[in-house]
Amino acid sequence: MRGVNKKSSGAPSTSQAARSTGNAWIDGKLPASVLQGQPQDGGELVFQIEVDPPSLNPIIHSDYWAGQITSNRVYESLVTVNPYDEPRFRFLPALAETWEISPDGRVYTFHLRKSVTWHDGHPFSAADVIATFDKIQDTTSKAASTRSYTQEIDRYEAIDASTIRFYLKRPYFLMMDGVFASIPIQPSHIIKKMTGAGYSESATNPINRTPIGTGPYRIEKWDNGQMIALRRNSGYWGKRPHIDRVVYRIVQEESVMLELAERGEVDVVSRVRANQWIKLGQSKLRETFNRVLFYEANYRWIGWNLRRPQFQDPRVRRALTLLTDRPGIINSLLHGLAKPTVCHFYWASTACDQALQPLPYDPVEAERLLEQAGWVDRDGDGIRDYQGRRFEFSFMIPAASDEATRIGTKMKEDFSRAGIDLKLQRVEWSAFVRRLRTHDFDACTLLWSGEPRGDPTQIWSSTSIDGGSNYISFNNPVADKLMREARGELDDSRRDRLYQEFGRILYDEQPYTWLYVRPTMTLLNRRIKGVRPTLLGWVLEDWWLEDEPNRRVGAQ
Repeated sequence: MRGVNKKSSGAPSTSQAARSTGNAWIDGKLPASVLQGQPQDGGELVFQIEVDPPSLNPIIHSDYWAGQITSNRVYESLVTVNPYDEPRFRFLPALAETWEISPDGRVYTFHLRKSVTWHDGHPFSAADVIATFDKIQDTTSKAASTRSYTQEIDRYEAIDASTIRFYLKRPYFLMMDGVFASIPIQPSHIIKKMTGAGYSESATNPINRTPIGTGPYRIEKWDNGQMIALRRNSGYWGKRPHIDRVVYRIVQEESVMLELAERGEVDVVSRVRANQWIKLGQSKLRETFNRVLFYEANYRWIGWNLRRPQFQDPRVRRALTLLTDRPGIINSLLHGLAKPTVCHFYWASTACDQALQPLPYDPVEAERLLEQAGWVDRDGDGIRDYQGRRFEFSFMIPAASDEATRIGTKMKEDFSRAGIDLKLQRVEWSAFVRRLRTHDFDACTLLWSGEPRGDPTQIWSSTSIDGGSNYISFNNPVADKLMREARGELDDSRRDRLYQEFGRILYDEQPYTWLYVRPTMTLLNRRIKGVRPTLLGWVLEDWWLEDEPNRRVGAQ
C-alpha cells in the first residue's frame, strides 16, 4: 500500500509489545545506548531483505521494498514528513523549500530549490516535476495505483524554472501526504520523451532498474537475486547521511539469515519470524545484536477473487472467515505476538470503527451459512457442490513466505473438514505480482503495509480494479460513494465517520478475511547507532556505525 497519509488523528505512539520484563533483549526494546555517542561517518551497512523488488520505480510498482530502498533515499518528493513528529507528522521542505496553499484548498504553489542536481549531474527544475506528473497522469502508463491519489488534480504548470503550481478540481484531504510527500520526482531529461508504455517497462526505461534521483544515496548496482547496493551521494544538496554504503542483501531462507548474522555478514535481519523470535530468547546473538519489536501500520489479509463464482455470495465469504482459525493462527503460528484486527486502516486509527470485533472461529455457523447459500455435498464425495460446481479453489501464496505457507496449510486442514477443497499454490514473487495485477488467481494472502492515515481508494475503489490494487475486484457503489465523499472532506471527525461507515460495509461483505497486524521483529547489530523506530519506517540517514568490520558485500 503506497501513498498513505503520514499524519494521524490523535493515534497512540508507535506500539511495542505490551508485556515488559525490564530486559531489553527479551522485550524487544532498543537500549538507550543506541542514541548515545558521537556520530561517525563512513562504513558499510548490510541490510537483509527477502525478495527482489519487481522494479525500483515506486510510481509503477506499489512494492514495499521498492519504496523502502528509493523513497527519501534515492528519490525525493516535493516535501517530506518528520518521521519523529508523532502523532502530528508535520511536513518539512524537500525539493520544495517553501509552499503556499490557497484558502479554499484548491491551489498549491511550490518554490523549488535552485541548487539541486540529479545523480548524473543535470540540474533539477520545475520541468522534472511536470514530466513526473505527466507520466503519472498518462493512462497508458502502469501508474494506476499512484494515479488513484492524483485524480483530484485538474492541471499544473511551471510558473518559472523554480516554481510550480497545481490546481485541484476539489479539495483532497490527503493531497500533501499522499501526493506531494509521497510521489518521487524523476528526471525530465530521461523520461519526458517516453510513451506511457515505454516508461513502464524496464527494457525501455532504464530508471526502473537504475534510478537517477536527487537523494542522499545513488544506486551503485543491482545483482538480481543477490543484492542492491546504494552509495552515498557526495554531491547531495542537503544533510549528508553518515553511512557510506548500504547493501540490501537478498536472503530468503530463515536459517541462512541467522547464520549470516552470527558470522557478522549482515547487520540487519529485516524480519525475524515469530518462531525464531521465541528461540532467540537465549541466543548468543544477544551479545552482538539488539532486538526490536513494534507494531506498524499493516495487516495481513486473505483476498477472495470476486470474479470467481464460489466467492460471489457474501454469506460464503463470511463462512470462509468463520472457518479460518485466526486465533489459532495467531497463537500457534505467531506465538501470540500478532494483534487481531478487522480494520482496513492503521490498527489504531480513529478512522477504524472500534465497535467492530473480529468474527469468531465458528465452523458450525460457517457450515450453516454454506448450506444456506446452497453449498451442500450432493454426491457424497466429501466436497460441497452447487449448481454442478465443486467447492474447490487454489490458494495462491508467495513461494518464499514460510508464514503464508503455514497459514495455508492450516486453512487446508480446517476447510477440508467443512467439505471445501483448498489447493495450495506457491508462486515465485514476480509471477505472484503479475497474477495479482491480472486477477489470475482464486484466493491469495498478502500483507498491506502503510502509514498512520490513508485513502482506501487505491485498494477498494471500483476504479482501481484495472491497474490499481483492487486485485479481488471489489465493486460496491455505496462504498465508492463514501470513498469519494471522504476524499473531499477536510474535517477529520466527519471523514472518520464516513470511513467507519465504509468499514462496516467491508465487515458485512467480507471481501477480505482480515487475519492480524504483524509485529515488526528485527535484529540490529549493536554497532548501529542513531536508531529510532517510527511508523514511517527506518530512517537510515540518521544511523551511524560505531566501528567497521573488514568485509564488503558485492564490491566492484
